Amino acid sequence: MLSTIGGELEKILTSGQGTYGAAIYHFESKEHYFHNADEKFYAASIIKVPIMAAVYEQVARGAVSLSEKIVVRHEDMVGGSGILQNLSPGIEMSIYDLTMLMIIESDNTATNMLIDRIGTANIQQSMRDWGLQDSEFYNKLMVIPAKVEGYNMLTAREMTHLLKLMGDGKIASWHACNEMIKIMKQQKFRDNLPSLLPIPQGPVGALLPWEVANKTGWITGSEHDIGLLYFPGHTFAVSVLGKDFESRAEAKRVIGEVARRLYDEVVKR
Repeated sequence: MLSTIGGELEKILTSGQGTYGAAIYHFESKEHYFHNADEKFYAASIIKVPIMAAVYEQVARGAVSLSEKIVVRHEDMVGGSGILQNLSPGIEMSIYDLTMLMIIESDNTATNMLIDRIGTANIQQSMRDWGLQDSEFYNKLMVIPAKVEGYNMLTAREMTHLLKLMGDGKIASWHACNEMIKIMKQQKFRDNLPSLLPIPQGPVGALLPWEVANKTGWITGSEHDIGLLYFPGHTFAVSVLGKDFESRAEAKRVIGEVARRLYDEVVKR
């Protein structure tokens, strides 16, 4: 499977001016594909996936409940992506709703509130427990820390490993992984991995030819997308990270072409 199209994936990932890291796992054949998989990239909003997983770990341990409500304070509100910054202070949000907003709207305020509730140390420990040695979490988003211990960094290899654990139902519980994937399937940002997949045809309500549970990340000079790609009879865990490109359009094209090549390979079989 992946070994037969490795050369084509390599051409896609080297077709632009930027540096790209990629890691792909095919669940059915258990094959891997790697390209600059251990290169470190600024995490941007991809860090929200391990944060979500850490939330569900804490739920499984009884340390927090998804129904617990937290008040959104004025001092919690930060810029960047998300809608909570535009709402009135004093509203209450459940842990579940904050997690949903963190992933599907990439809400930075929701993210920071979850970090405060779960704790940086717990997130870091969970990442180590999952075997993430080169991917690191230190800082909340859109906040200048009083003391910089390090930057939020990650690698394609380790993000795909995290997605594989999720796909195998091995983070917190099978039920927790199912819930996390359901959240990621509701992602609002679809302009990277799913962008070049065919538009579904046929009657309204018919089974879709593909589904994607993904999370994007972007900061100046970096563009990423990671996710689980569900095609007929095939599932892939895919991480494509980009930096130092000439334009976001280039990065989006590269990321989209990787997913489309995987789709074309399995559909033709």
